[in-house]
Amino acid sequence: MRKMETDVLIVGGGPAGASAALSLLTYSDVQVTLVEQSSLDRLRPGEHVSASIFDLARYLKIDRDEFEPGSFFPTYGSVSYWGSDLPVNRDAIFTTEQASYQLDREKFDLLLVKKVAERGGRVFPRTKCLRYHQTAGEHWEIELEHVEKGKFTVNARFLVDATGRQANVCRQTAVPCKKMDSLMGAGAFLTVADPEVAGPGLVLESAPHGWWYSNILPGNVLAVVFFSDADIISRYKLNKSSGWNSFLSQTKQIKRRTAGTTCSDGHPWVRSAFTQLSDFSQRENFIAIGDAASSFDPVSSMGLGFAISSACRAAGVIQAGLSGEGRQELLTYQQDISRNFEHYLGLRRLFYQQEKRWASSDFWMRRN
Repeated sequence: MRKMETDVLIVGGGPAGASAALSLLTYSDVQVTLVEQSSLDRLRPGEHVSASIFDLARYLKIDRDEFEPGSFFPTYGSVSYWGSDLPVNRDAIFTTEQASYQLDREKFDLLLVKKVAERGGRVFPRTKCLRYHQTAGEHWEIELEHVEKGKFTVNARFLVDATGRQANVCRQTAVPCKKMDSLMGAGAFLTVADPEVAGPGLVLESAPHGWWYSNILPGNVLAVVFFSDADIISRYKLNKSSGWNSFLSQTKQIKRRTAGTTCSDGHPWVRSAFTQLSDFSQRENFIAIGDAASSFDPVSSMGLGFAISSACRAAGVIQAGLSGEGRQELLTYQQDISRNFEHYLGLRRLFYQQEKRWASSDFWMRRN
């Protein structure tokens, strides 16, 4: 079996993993290997971000004009029907900035990974991690498999979990993960025949068993997602077109937006959206970043900014760890992640408590 050496192995090629790699490659001489299981071409529901995203990009030495045309287009907050049938213009619960942007995640993510390769990082797409083993010297041996080139082994001095809210590396290496709920999103990508009917921007609408998210994506695609708990999704068969369309027909605003749209994907897709916190403080030469460290309810609109900022800060912790002096930096990083998480939980509780119309519903009772 082929073997290779690296200073840092990052598992996960999304914004967190790519940003950590870019930060290390830009501000140190560390050798970085980035592994991503997918081919990074999955359509995503979109991302509503503040103008601070450009500050983060500049820190990574990426100019705004390096992004493909259409990677960003301006929006101004969002509209929610939450707590009443009256519309409320709102920004994300974690920002008061007025200027915000709709992000094409596929273009954004691909540019970051491209930059990693350009700056000397080794990138392995479509590659799955099969086994993790920490040696007596606290280094890591990871067995991987590429979809075409087969199995190989990487020996790494430091291991990074950037696998998103599933925190796959944490779970496979027995790092504790505290899951706070079972939120999931059942959604579809709809083709819009008349953009004027769908209207611009992002619209939220609460409902008896959860809440709806809808957002216009590039190419006249409308992402529509119903967020609820796993048992409710299962109970009402919201992973099936019949159940999902039945719930959609009971909305007021989302139903109007979807008039005249078509869907070619068959049944709705279902993805995890739970809140969770990982505690990696007792692991040597290991760190989690982005959603793998701490994942948030999509209503917070803070996933991408946190993913990049936590990754950039983690890069400094990794550098210190490689020099043998990073223990305190790691503990401080974990403490700050936990403190931010507790603050988020308080804000999430207050936001959900604004909706009182369905107080006896399981979904809303669990959040009040």
